[in-house]
Amino acid sequence: MSGRPAAPQPIPSVADAGTRTVSPDGWVLTTTSGLTLPELYGILQLRSRVFVVEQESLYLDLDGLDLLPGTLHLMLPAPGEVLRPAKDSHGGASGLSAEPRGYARILPDGYEDGPAARPGARSIGRVVTSPEARGRGLGRLLLQEAVRLFGQKDLTLNAQSHLDGYYGSCGFSVSGPEFLEDGILHVPMHRPGSPAA
Repeated sequence: MSGRPAAPQPIPSVADAGTRTVSPDGWVLTTTSGLTLPELYGILQLRSRVFVVEQESLYLDLDGLDLLPGTLHLMLPAPGEVLRPAKDSHGGASGLSAEPRGYARILPDGYEDGPAARPGARSIGRVVTSPEARGRGLGRLLLQEAVRLFGQKDLTLNAQSHLDGYYGSCGFSVSGPEFLEDGILHVPMHRPGSPAA
């Protein structure tokens, strides 16, 4: 996955550098510098647990894109205490967890993120829900919140192929041929901007 950063763009008004917004439904939108240390740890913990361990895909999740100026993080924190007991893969006690229930990373305007890249589009990636929160519609709510916040402009994502219908239900359509990324088949997807989003 290669990309070239575009000229620095101002961060959208929904999240100025180092600040955060919280929707009435509890969705948090912030820059990387606006994350607390437990939040950052929880995001990385969840991404590693799902994308590397659960999906058995050995790749480096810490790709440097979280550090780009203008990268935003959209998450739904878990209820209650930020730090809570965690369980290991066998169900035993295993330190602490700060994982959010749902999360997506939104790259800066114009960043060319793989096959889905389009000039002027914003790329959504690392879309994930916690295994404990699945089956409750949080993934769809996460996508709807991302579209609400950024859908006035074109959006792109590189979706795992088996999820193209899921993303299609949120207005995305396949925009190119299937490709292999980190051992998993993906398709580039695009959602045209809509002023009413």
